[in-house]
Amino acid sequence: MSVRVKVCGVTRLSDAVAAWEAGVDALGLNFYPKSPRYLDLPTAAALARTRPPLGTVLGVFVNAAPDTIRETVRACGLTAVQLHGDEPPEACSGYGVPVIKALRVTGPEDVVRARTYVGVGDVAGLLLDGAAPGYGGGGVGFDWSLVAGLAGSGVPVLVAGGLRPSNVAEAVRATRPYGVDVASGVESAPGIKDVEAVRAFVRAAKSINLWE
Repeated sequence: MSVRVKVCGVTRLSDAVAAWEAGVDALGLNFYPKSPRYLDLPTAAALARTRPPLGTVLGVFVNAAPDTIRETVRACGLTAVQLHGDEPPEACSGYGVPVIKALRVTGPEDVVRARTYVGVGDVAGLLLDGAAPGYGGGGVGFDWSLVAGLAGSGVPVLVAGGLRPSNVAEAVRATRPYGVDVASGVESAPGIKDVEAVRAFVRAAKSINLWE
C-alpha cells in the first residue's frame, strides 16, 4: 500500500488536470481570502469538476463561518472540508462531508491537542503542518518524530509542511502516514504548479510501500 498524495492550492485548470494524471489522490482548493492561492466560487467549481471518480476535492477554510462553508461545499461540489484555522472540536461537523482538521505543530503539546479532535464530529483525519506564518502553504516543516504521538489514535494522519520531491520519500519512511500534502513544494510561484515537480513528488511519495 502506498501513501495518498494531496496537492493543495491549485488555481489553474491545466494544473488540476495534470495533477490527477500524475496520480494525485486529492486536490485542495483554498477559500482563505488572505491566501495568494485564494479562489472565487466559479473558478473553484470549475476546478472541482476535473475530479475523477475516485478523487477527492477538499475546500480549505480558515476560521470561516459555518454557513459560508456549507454554501461553498454545495456551490463547488466539494467532497471534503479542511479546517486550517483555530477551529475548536465542536466546529468539526455539520457540513455534509468529512472534515480534515489541520494543526500547526511546534512541539509535543500540539500533538496532545490534536488528540482532542479524534472521534469528534465528522473528523475523518488530522493534518499536521509546520508552523509557518499565516495558515499553511509556507513550506515550513516540523519534527517528524512527533507524528508517533498519534500512533494508535485510530484516525488517519496526513503530514504537510516543507515537503518537496527531494524529501517526501524520507518523510513517508519516517512517519508512515495515511497521506502527504504539498503546496509550495511543487510550485514555480504561489498557486502556479510545476507539473514536473508534481509528477516527481507523486513518484517519490508512492515509491514507499507502507506494508514493508
